[in-house]
Amino acid sequence: MQFESGTWNDVAGALHMASGSTGLWTAISAVLCIVALVVGSRHELDAYKKAEKNK
Repeated sequence: MQFESGTWNDVAGALHMASGSTGLWTAISAVLCIVALVVGSRHELDAYKKAEKNK
């Protein structure tokens, strides 16, 4: 069975209507991206320090 939606605009519109608060989801996404950058940066810094010790 295939779902026929018409266009992506119809799908996106339905998703935005269902969420109700697009700004909230955008803020949550931005915070998660920043958290990922900070955690990744700390990990890379630790790995760099360990690699420098082992030289």
